[in-house]
Amino acid sequence: MLLVPALTLWAMAIVRLTAIVDPRRSHLFRATVFAAAACTLHLAPVYYAVDPVLGGHNTVGLVLLLFLLTGFWQFRAAIMLAALTDNVRRRHQLAIGNSAMTVAGIAVTVGFLTSRVDRTDQNLPVTYGDQFGMQVFLWTGSLFILWACLDITFILHRHTASLHAVTFRLGFWLIGLGIAAFCLTLVDRLLSGMVMAAHDSGNDPLSFLNSLNGVAETSAVVLVGIGIVLPRLGRPVKHLLRDLQARLLLIEIHTTWRQVTTGTSDVVLNPNEISLLDFLAVKPVRRLHRRVIEVRDCEFKRPERPLRPKSLALVSHIEDTLIGR
Repeated sequence: MLLVPALTLWAMAIVRLTAIVDPRRSHLFRATVFAAAACTLHLAPVYYAVDPVLGGHNTVGLVLLLFLLTGFWQFRAAIMLAALTDNVRRRHQLAIGNSAMTVAGIAVTVGFLTSRVDRTDQNLPVTYGDQFGMQVFLWTGSLFILWACLDITFILHRHTASLHAVTFRLGFWLIGLGIAAFCLTLVDRLLSGMVMAAHDSGNDPLSFLNSLNGVAETSAVVLVGIGIVLPRLGRPVKHLLRDLQARLLLIEIHTTWRQVTTGTSDVVLNPNEISLLDFLAVKPVRRLHRRVIEVRDCEFKRPERPLRPKSLALVSHIEDTLIGR
């Protein structure tokens, strides 16, 4: 299950690779890369394979948490830059985030280095959670992530209503849901660690918390990913819907167009076209506009043959659609 968020994050990072040179989008790109690296290191085979390379003693656990903290730090900065318009508030919030990251990074590093973690074990809370240094390591990391999540949620809740574009509002809501899912993941991980520490066997009533972790983490990554991508899809989706609407209207107006233009080939560009070709047109909006012009030209040229009420209503509706009413 944990493989899904890792692959999703790496895919997002590859798609946003060009953002590395864009100051406005680089925060989100870095957040995605660090989160993807953290998710990858969290996979058990990767964790146990990389730790000896880094010298053993669960050093990969320290790297993993630092990557995760950096990812949330950069993600918070990206949200601040996207949501806040006041440059003074932006700088103030970014300075708070930088200070919090510095303190948290130093605390988790010191806490880890002062702990005795000789044997490689991915479940640090259960195996080494009784040591003070490890408690500092775990709780500082958890509190920083929780603070970042709550701060991001507050910013999203405060600024979502002011967004006019539906895709941006929906994207912000999905990001908020993803953040909530990650908070659930964090709480679940802490609870499952305490449950496993209190029970020697895995048959306790709360053993399902361990499996819930993967579901919540996957949901969080997918929701945040969709929320980030969705605003960028707003314009293409709008064009796609307009294109599809034009194709359907071409089919709908075809009967009227054939009836009106019969015998007036001098005002018709392509008199022998069939409705299927209209639907498959490369530029349906342009062709629809041409069809309306031809109908109106024929109506003007032969006033003795006015449009039927139904056809007239259809042509008027298409004209309103073309001008965006």
